[in-house]
Amino acid sequence: MTTIATLRAARLTRAGAEEFTAPGAGPRRRAALTELTRMALQALWTEIAGDPDGVALACTGSLARGDTGPLGDLDLIVVHHRRSDAGPARIAERLWYPLWDCGLGLDHAMRSVTECRRVAAADLNVTTALLDIGHIAGDPRVVDHVRADLAEDWRKHSRARLPELIEAVTERHHRAGDLAQLLAPDLKESRGGLRDMTVLRALAVSWLTDRPHGRIDTAHGELLDVRDAVQMLTERPRNLLTQSDQADVARMLG
Repeated sequence: MTTIATLRAARLTRAGAEEFTAPGAGPRRRAALTELTRMALQALWTEIAGDPDGVALACTGSLARGDTGPLGDLDLIVVHHRRSDAGPARIAERLWYPLWDCGLGLDHAMRSVTECRRVAAADLNVTTALLDIGHIAGDPRVVDHVRADLAEDWRKHSRARLPELIEAVTERHHRAGDLAQLLAPDLKESRGGLRDMTVLRALAVSWLTDRPHGRIDTAHGELLDVRDAVQMLTERPRNLLTQSDQADVARMLG
């Protein structure tokens, strides 16, 4: 069984278990990496927290979406529905230490349901991240509550927040450049990169519009394959496709 201590090595081993050019290899690889990671986190939670009422371990980012890469970061939140932070804080403190040591990037937080709503209302990046929130372990009702509340808030206020969203996306595109035109593109932050798919999903959740499918989904899958290949070749949690890696990535992807 994969433990947190062996998770990094296990993810690299699983990611390399089949050729990148095999039909359907990308979605299978990412689903397997997601499940492997979730199981290791669930085992750690059971060891540390048991089965507390009103407290849960949740994830955002690629782990929540089911498209985590070989060395993708762990974006985790201990969420709770308690009047006091004391119990959840003890759980969180014991949880983060082994995760810091596991060799994977960790972005962590501890928030009540109310705090999730408050932080999301103040920070658009938090809003778009929490719209993808997923349950890992603990009381699933807490995560369901956060997801429902954030979606309701986003739909209620999305028209008013659209100018803020447009400004943030425009600034990021200006800073990171156009993925299709750069010699060393950032697969996540550049215009046309993975971050833009998160924006499309957020717009769809707002009910103001649907997101395009077909060619967009195909391109998204190809970008994820490139990101996976970069992380396998460099054994680093990278999203930057440097010129020195491009020939090796191209060969890996056929």
